[in-house]
Amino acid sequence: MYVPRHFELPEGYAASLLTQVRVGNLVTVHADGPAATLVPFYLDQDRDTLVTHLVRNNPQARLPALGPALVILDEADAYVAPRWYATNEVKANVPTWDYITVHVTGRVRVDPSPAAALRAARELTLRTEPQEVLDRVGEDSLERMARAIVAVEVQVEQVTGKAKMSQNRHPDDIRSLIAALEEQGQTRLVNFLREVSLPYAKERFATISSLRSRTRSAQERSQRPAAPQELPEHP
Repeated sequence: MYVPRHFELPEGYAASLLTQVRVGNLVTVHADGPAATLVPFYLDQDRDTLVTHLVRNNPQARLPALGPALVILDEADAYVAPRWYATNEVKANVPTWDYITVHVTGRVRVDPSPAAALRAARELTLRTEPQEVLDRVGEDSLERMARAIVAVEVQVEQVTGKAKMSQNRHPDDIRSLIAALEEQGQTRLVNFLREVSLPYAKERFATISSLRSRTRSAQERSQRPAAPQELPEHP
């Protein structure tokens, strides 16, 4: 994933995102080509591993993976209409899409044992629901269901985060975008725009304005006529 400097996630943001149970695409490559499945993941922090489970009959679980896996975890995204940018009245814009995403790559391991599958499924459930949810299902039923799935682990070897969130726009554009997305209930994106994008854009445009001002001053000085030189007096 290509990440321009102004679209980099703030330090620690991606790590915080990984600590939450989140659905994402597990992408692997096999002899017959790439494959992907949308599944929930949790982070085993002791082993620095993303854990999920797949249906046992899924080709991703049965066929050997060629190389590392890629896990794509999208936090939020939204369409951005040109009219939502304040500067659109002065200079026409084109539509775009803003988003926050994290890509994790690492070695993938499939454990076909029902015990491992049950551990993965149990942990995923208990991170989102109370124990009573599993108690009502019953251990015998859980063990039967576990025989139909396999545990999958992806070692967290590289994490790449990207937030294409209009940071490169004028601060007025970000303010108007905040108003538009608030009407849509895009709380997560609105918070990011306020907390990260707007301060970044303010600093960026202040720097640009300062550089332009210095450039104009230098040009003005270079265009001034040179002061006449005094001739030496003859004795």
